[in-house]
Amino acid sequence: MILDDSAPRYLPHCTRAELLAMGLSPLAGDRWVEVDSSLPRFHRHKQVLAAERHEDVYRWLPESLPAQGELAEQLLAHLLEAHGDAYRRADDAITCSAGGFSVAWPPVGDDPLWALSLLVAEDLLLMERGDSGYELTAASLCSPSHWRLAEKLGRPLRSIHDPVPGIHDALSPRIDRFFDHLRPAHPVQRYNWSIQTDPGLFHDGSDRAQVPASTPLYYRAERQTLVRLPRTGAVAFTIRVFLHPLEALATRPEALAALRAALAAAPPALAHYKGFDRLRAALARYRLS
Repeated sequence: MILDDSAPRYLPHCTRAELLAMGLSPLAGDRWVEVDSSLPRFHRHKQVLAAERHEDVYRWLPESLPAQGELAEQLLAHLLEAHGDAYRRADDAITCSAGGFSVAWPPVGDDPLWALSLLVAEDLLLMERGDSGYELTAASLCSPSHWRLAEKLGRPLRSIHDPVPGIHDALSPRIDRFFDHLRPAHPVQRYNWSIQTDPGLFHDGSDRAQVPASTPLYYRAERQTLVRLPRTGAVAFTIRVFLHPLEALATRPEALAALRAALAAAPPALAHYKGFDRLRAALARYRLS
């Protein structure tokens, strides 16, 4: 089924106001990825970034190749089986009727992760156990939320999470245990949210300037899934970004009131990390500050 992405589908702040929480829930196998009306936009977005700043959005370590191959097998089977109304395999390509595009398959070259990422709206990342715990070994990351791939590749989870205020005290031990105990038969999902000043998908955290009161704001939600690959033991981490003008939340009962409460409850250090302090004047226009 091809979903409608014209209105907010996920408002995680309404069900979990905390900015720092694991918030894991079981993931139904047929919903590993979702196919919706924004798929053509994400496909074009990835192609443009690959042409303009390839090193910023796609990197991998040689040891990730077996896991890349396994993820390609697993995810492609999912697309063709769970989303057969949108994807079809031909002799030399995967055709996506929902997005109006085709991707050569088998992919050219020896790193299938990029070709696989062109088939879906989600960003695709691989975490594999190393000497210091689980490490990021490969990623197609075209819609980052305030982080840079070049700074994270090859680093363990705790190092990746270092910039997040309070995460080591509150969550890091639980995250480590979760990665150790995740099983292929029990994938999970979680959600994040933030607010930004434009409808762009690529945000690497470089803009920290104060925002004028007249600036329109956008609600950014992330749907993340974590799936253990049975053969290599790697953890496949998908991130799908949803972006809507903040005004769109008014169509959902209590969504703006819940957002006001969540912003007020945010710890100062975490609010600064999320950039809420620089949005204060613009938030006031929405009666959120």
